[in-house]
Amino acid sequence: MKVIITIEQQPLEFIRRQPPENRKRLRDALRAVEGGSLFPDPLEDQLEGFYKLKVERFRLILQSLSSRDGPGFRVVFAERRKVVYEIFSQLLGLD
Repeated sequence: MKVIITIEQQPLEFIRRQPPENRKRLRDALRAVEGGSLFPDPLEDQLEGFYKLKVERFRLILQSLSSRDGPGFRVVFAERRKVVYEIFSQLLGLD
């Protein structure tokens, strides 16, 4: 079964700003999730309910969705590994 992926504005802009080789890796990872060959890891504690997708030195934060069309994920945030969780927690007001 195909997983539906939607991408919010921030991660979309982040992916578009990357050099071509990084952009391709990020898009390939999202296609692998769509195809069911890759599954994001669940986050814990204050970020429970969200998932992370590791793509080399990048992290994508996803939120699980379900619809009439089937299971899916919404990509809600993307950033370099070093800062992604700190910034995302601040955006959620968890700091």
